[in-house]
Amino acid sequence: MTETPEIIENFRDFDPPAKFRNTVDDLVRCVPSEFLVGLQSITLTNRFALSRNQKRKKTWSRNRKIRLADALGYYTPATRSSRAAIVLYVDNITGSWDVWFAKLPLVRYMPVGEVLYHEIGHHIHAAHRPVYKGKEDVAEYWRRKLWVRFVRRRYWYLFPVFYVAGKLLGIVKRIRKQ
Repeated sequence: MTETPEIIENFRDFDPPAKFRNTVDDLVRCVPSEFLVGLQSITLTNRFALSRNQKRKKTWSRNRKIRLADALGYYTPATRSSRAAIVLYVDNITGSWDVWFAKLPLVRYMPVGEVLYHEIGHHIHAAHRPVYKGKEDVAEYWRRKLWVRFVRRRYWYLFPVFYVAGKLLGIVKRIRKQ
C-alpha cells in the first residue's frame, strides 16, 4: 500500500495559477513512497488565509528568524497528537512569475519543486533518515536529490541535450583561456 499525502487547497481572496495543484501532484508522485510515510498533508495556501496569530509567528531559517507569512513554505513535524504536514504559500512562490513562466514545461516546476522538495527533505530528515548535520543542509541535500530524480523520470529525453551542451561549454572555456 502506498501512502501519499493529501493535497489541500485553502485560499482566501486569491486565485492560484492554472494547474498549480497538478504541478504539486506531479512533483509528489516522483518522490519514493517510502519517504512520504507519515506525511499527512500538503496544504496550498496564501498569506491572507492566515489568522492574526499565524501571521505573527516566526521560525528559524539559517540562523535568523523570519515570519511564517514571508516564508515560501514550512514543515511541521509529527507530534504525539498529529502527523507531519507541509504548508506552501502559493502567493509567495509565484510572486515573481510572469504569465508565460507557468506555461514552460520544465521551468514551471522549478520554483515549486525547490520549496516542496526542501520541505520533504525536512520530513525525510526528521522521520526516516536522521543525519547529524545542520537541518537546512540536509534539507538542501534531499531537495537536490529529489529534483534530479524528478527530472530524470519526467524529462529523461533532455539529458543528451544537457550532455552535449556541457561538452560545448567546456570546449568554449578552453578556447577562451588560450
